Amino acid sequence: MGYITSTYLAYGLRIPTDAHPWHESGRIDAGLTTIRDLCPDVGHLTAGQYDQDMVFLVTQYTEIELGTYGRTTTATAEQVADWNRQLANAVDHLGYGHIRDLDAPGWIAIPDVS
Repeated sequence: MGYITSTYLAYGLRIPTDAHPWHESGRIDAGLTTIRDLCPDVGHLTAGQYDQDMVFLVTQYTEIELGTYGRTTTATAEQVADWNRQLANAVDHLGYGHIRDLDAPGWIAIPDVS
């Protein structure tokens, strides 16, 4: 058995949660389904250290293989503002608005070891 490593470059934010990432992932899927019209670009991913994955709400992401580099698509200020609005709606609807250390959305690099 070996490790699989990858890295994601994403626009979004980390959701700090004590719930198991797979459980939280299912809850997010169900919640986003009900607000697809408000947040058409919002999805999620789980990634992190081997058995300590973190949960992220994202609007755009790409996987970057180890030893390579990646580029984001060029997003306009209007697109970023729309993504921020969608992420804020998703955060509120999914019940994460009360989290004190919730970061503002931005471009993030997310390493993953599975």
